[in-house]
Amino acid sequence: MHATPFPPPAGDRGPWPEGAEDVLVEILLRVRGMSRLDFRQEVLETMDESAEARGIHGGIREDGVPQAHLREILRAIRTSRDPKAALEALTKALEQLRKNNGAVGWLRLATRVLNSGDDLPRSELLPAIGELHDINPPDAPNRYLPEDTPGLRERNTAAFTLPELLDLLLTRIDDDRLGPLVAFLRKLCNDPAVDKHPLPALRRFLAAHAHQEPAAAATAPERLIIQVRLDEAGAPQAGDTRYRLHVSYYRQPLIGGPFRRIGSNQDEPVFTKSELLRVGAARLVAWKELNLALRTPDPVRIEFLLPRSILGYTTELWSTDATRRPLGEFHPVVVRQLERYREPLGLARWRQRWANLQTHGADSNEVLKRIEWPPLDQPSAKGLLRWLVGKKHIACLGLTVPYEQLDPEVQYAVDTTMYYGGVPVLIWRRVSGGQDPLIAALSGYETTRLAELPDVVHQYRQDVSGPDLAPEDTLALLWDDPDCVDPDQDYSFPGIVG
Repeated sequence: MHATPFPPPAGDRGPWPEGAEDVLVEILLRVRGMSRLDFRQEVLETMDESAEARGIHGGIREDGVPQAHLREILRAIRTSRDPKAALEALTKALEQLRKNNGAVGWLRLATRVLNSGDDLPRSELLPAIGELHDINPPDAPNRYLPEDTPGLRERNTAAFTLPELLDLLLTRIDDDRLGPLVAFLRKLCNDPAVDKHPLPALRRFLAAHAHQEPAAAATAPERLIIQVRLDEAGAPQAGDTRYRLHVSYYRQPLIGGPFRRIGSNQDEPVFTKSELLRVGAARLVAWKELNLALRTPDPVRIEFLLPRSILGYTTELWSTDATRRPLGEFHPVVVRQLERYREPLGLARWRQRWANLQTHGADSNEVLKRIEWPPLDQPSAKGLLRWLVGKKHIACLGLTVPYEQLDPEVQYAVDTTMYYGGVPVLIWRRVSGGQDPLIAALSGYETTRLAELPDVVHQYRQDVSGPDLAPEDTLALLWDDPDCVDPDQDYSFPGIVG
């Protein structure tokens, strides 16, 4: 770790700016095996095989102390006849010997900056890179890339690491090389995982180049997301379990991504499930701030955060106050498993599968074929996760048995596909049966992506609505957006322990 912040830029000394060797040493020490003298010798021997650094090995004084030896190697590179080629040879040697080591990506990035000459503000960028290298980056940093930027929009960056994204931003062929980089770094700094660190050099860089950040576009279209959370109000003494109602609402760009909280409210009374069917929606609109927010012309999605014991609860049938119509006729209504929301496991796989929902299909039938139907018999339960592992394209599972009616062992296996397999979407009818009735119910609606399922299910609910809706005509949609998880919910309300 850097004990002190980098000093302000003080001009270049020789071919490298001041502090460059400090950054390179910190990165190199993270390479697996670099603490061993024999590995450092192997690196130098590999460098000697390249024409750019041939003979450099002989001018380096051997040292058993890793830091001292690395500084001696870097001194030899910096003072060689061609420092750029020699540093490139070091980077290529480590890419060859430690191809999948994360630190090598940071070394490639630092080499890119150091060898850029006057094309980039090296003395400002390099210490910022050193600071970023020292912290744990947020998940899926590609979500902070500026949209519609030449050299970025054509690339699938879902699996890119942070140094790979920074390298991509610096190697674009474009007149404006710094603007998108500044925009990306500013959004990255606003992520809670990054914002908690001081990062003085990075913040100096952003302040110095704020004028190069592209002008903000008009406010992107947003949706209103209402999260209705039911927490068990203690162990039931007699009769039905009672639940306490918590409501939070948020704004999220229509294209997806992180949401922001607008407000939250806790309802003090407790209710049974049957009572909530009658009065639940009325309790929501009785809250003035939420009632006003619901008058938005923007799209709305209502997410019910339910304990797994009641995940199949017909929340879309909550009756509204004035018209006495089901809530699911007014807005898309989905459910989420409260246990997964509170402890979001397997986030990397979760995000990867979530991205698959955006893939376009030729027509509705082709899109609906992307719903996978796993075996739900007890003998197959233990192999369900293994069945899923090789199917990285899967984003949605269809259940031929309602979730709440699954055998406990099978239900446990389905939960495992969510927790560790990263499956973000489940869909089922509230009666057992084959997949054909559900596919038939949805096939009449035009859809080009599985990402449109909440709207498709909403249209279906409007079409089959009636005063006495049969269970076989109701659908449950579990919709777990990894960007719509608010950990503060467990710390905002009195009486709830996170």
